[in-house]
Amino acid sequence: METCIACGAPTDKVELLPTYDADVIGIPVTLRNGVLHHSCDSCGFDGIEILDSENLSAAVAVARILLPIVLSGAEIRFLRKACQMNGKQFANELGCDNATLSRWENGGGAGEVTERNIRDTVWSLLYKRVPAIQVEPGHFKRMETYRLNDGESLPRLVLERVRLKDSARQTKSDEWDIYERCAA
Repeated sequence: METCIACGAPTDKVELLPTYDADVIGIPVTLRNGVLHHSCDSCGFDGIEILDSENLSAAVAVARILLPIVLSGAEIRFLRKACQMNGKQFANELGCDNATLSRWENGGGAGEVTERNIRDTVWSLLYKRVPAIQVEPGHFKRMETYRLNDGESLPRLVLERVRLKDSARQTKSDEWDIYERCAA
């Protein structure tokens, strides 16, 4: 028997949702097998729990940088936060000053070469947090991006919880993976 995440009372009303739709700073996301629905008769709580939400932000960030669509300022800010860095730290990783990063985050436009550098840097900072997602070396250096047309929105990213087995260490872990790679 589970316990209520709000009051701690015993409850058997915990259900793993097969899918759950969310919006992360304007990025439409569907989560598969990664959200628990809790309800409690004792306190009346009715809500959800997203499993491994810290690494979910890393998985959403990686899924987003894999889409060859130009990054918005809000998305660059989200990527920085997913890397758990402040502006100065992230700017240092990118090889620019904090004022330049701030301009990009506030919609100043980063340029094609800079976008590739941002994507490559984000991948180098997050890949250990998303071991189920594989990216070929040099992928971002070769990526050609395009802008969405007026009225178009990003395709929905679908992420799922998967079980990884590490034979060398004889361990298993549940991780976030990209369920469907959009052809954007």
